[in-house]
Amino acid sequence: MFGMSDPNQTLSQMIRYFEEQRYEMVEVMSSEFTAMLLSQKGRDAATQILLVKGLRILTEVLSQRKKHKLAIKAASVLQRERKKLEKILLQSAPQLLQKITPLEEDLMRIGDVYAACGKSRKAVKFFLRAHKIKPGNIVAMLSVCQSEGHSTKRSRTLAKDTEIAGPVILENGQYWLKPEGNRAVQIDPVLSVLESCAHGYPECVEQSRRIRQECSDISEGITAANVRLQSAMDTLKPKHDYYEYS
Repeated sequence: MFGMSDPNQTLSQMIRYFEEQRYEMVEVMSSEFTAMLLSQKGRDAATQILLVKGLRILTEVLSQRKKHKLAIKAASVLQRERKKLEKILLQSAPQLLQKITPLEEDLMRIGDVYAACGKSRKAVKFFLRAHKIKPGNIVAMLSVCQSEGHSTKRSRTLAKDTEIAGPVILENGQYWLKPEGNRAVQIDPVLSVLESCAHGYPECVEQSRRIRQECSDISEGITAANVRLQSAMDTLKPKHDYYEYS
């Protein structure tokens, strides 16, 4: 069974294969890997962590291969086993609870599975839960808007999240919004929602204009590619010439 005698090595191999897009192999390996761990009774924290990680890979690879029913089933098991992991850690190693993958990331992962198979309403529920846990999560609210249609009234929430995210940043040739404490997002899909809002919410118009203006200012060299970084560097510069009075 693909060297299952060393689960950690097997997990690392699956992650590498997934990155290499060897999806058929990953599906076989992750199916056997999770089945083996699920068959073990009285799992300790270390084994449960491996199981949850394996279920994440299985869920994603099944969705990637368009095996939607199996992906939904795997996502359901992932939810169940994650709850068990949290319970185990709470009892045996509560200090590790803060180190496991944030809940909102798994909720987004499961939402993506439902979105991929056309179950938009179900997907939205998971995206909204992720956003509730981490307010200002542009990725989550963007997924909601894309699932409901660009004319959704939730585009106003997206506009608010966009405003809170701060200035546009140019990085590796791409323009990004990088809200503190949340995942970064490229501006193109955000602008697509804000600018196609059928109801013309003023906050959507305002934020789309703001983003485009900041991109233009960066392109023309009027402002720094990373305003936050530049501001932080400026604070490190001495305000006085310390040799002036020597």
